[in-house]
Amino acid sequence: MNTTPLPDPKDRPARLTVGVVGAGRVGPALAASLQLAGHRPVAVSGVSDASRRRAAALLPDVPLMAPAEVLQRSELVLLTVPDDALPGLVAGLAETGAVRPGQLLVHTSGRYGARVLDPALRAGALPLALHPAMTFTGTPVDVQRLAGCSFGVTAPEELRLAAEALVIEMGGEPEWIAEDRRPLYHAALALGANHLVTLVAQSMELLRTAGVAAPDRMLGPLLGAALDNALRSGDAALTGPVARGDAGTVAAHIEELREHAPQAVAGYVAMARATADRALAHGLLKAELGEDLLGVLAEGRPSGTGAGGSSGPGGGPAPGDPADPHGPPGPTAPEDPTDPDDPRGPEGDDR
Repeated sequence: MNTTPLPDPKDRPARLTVGVVGAGRVGPALAASLQLAGHRPVAVSGVSDASRRRAAALLPDVPLMAPAEVLQRSELVLLTVPDDALPGLVAGLAETGAVRPGQLLVHTSGRYGARVLDPALRAGALPLALHPAMTFTGTPVDVQRLAGCSFGVTAPEELRLAAEALVIEMGGEPEWIAEDRRPLYHAALALGANHLVTLVAQSMELLRTAGVAAPDRMLGPLLGAALDNALRSGDAALTGPVARGDAGTVAAHIEELREHAPQAVAGYVAMARATADRALAHGLLKAELGEDLLGVLAEGRPSGTGAGGSSGPGGGPAPGDPADPHGPPGPTAPEDPTDPDDPRGPEGDDR
């Protein structure tokens, strides 16, 4: 147990010694970014072989050691562990006396704000929540991706400027998130980023089954344009059979999915319903077409069409509307290697 207090923050040199607890995909990348800004990584902890390799690649010559030793050496500590492990880790470090007065303690969880660090705050630490809204690979490219990356920042008011300054030093853009809005903020990122990966993986597998040799090449321009349009125009960017009210086409999609990829039906129907609701609310989908479409989504075939669910009038793609595949088989998402230092959190936070 080391009870030697750190220098008062106002007397501390501008450059800090940096430690990382949890060498998943995020911690080493953030420490490497801080190193580029002139700070000095001095210690890192990691459990798995994969985490140790990441630390060696991104933080060469920085020694591996136990978490308590990382805190002993560091003025700024990055706690980059899974969300569910964070409260216990903080409590344990505080109870064992590893936390020192004046020490900057930063976690990168999207779910939690600064209050999860209260045990460390009572021990005299300075708590900061800095969540990069980015997906990480565990390679040096992550450091480059931090340029212009938004960070969800939560901290006591008196530490707000310090928190925002650290984000800027890493090349990021600070975005203040109130403590009680952190779960909602995190859910929004998960909805947009993590679910997008699932949708794209499903789409690629369906295209492969439909005979497309390079689904990534086919989807790249389409998805890039769709994302750009959505970010610029929101719901006004909606296209496709649901937004048009093509109930026959949607019924054909569901029939094909039931035959070839039943595991994809629930997701297709749920997203189609959400799309229909938004299209109706924004006046993009006519009410009379919406009624028939919602009937399809409830029962799998439109009223007024044959039992085969074939497209009714207007069931094909609209001119100028990019690919409306009603393709086959569904996906099996690739398994992620289990790494205790590297949870794949929602909304682009792969710690």
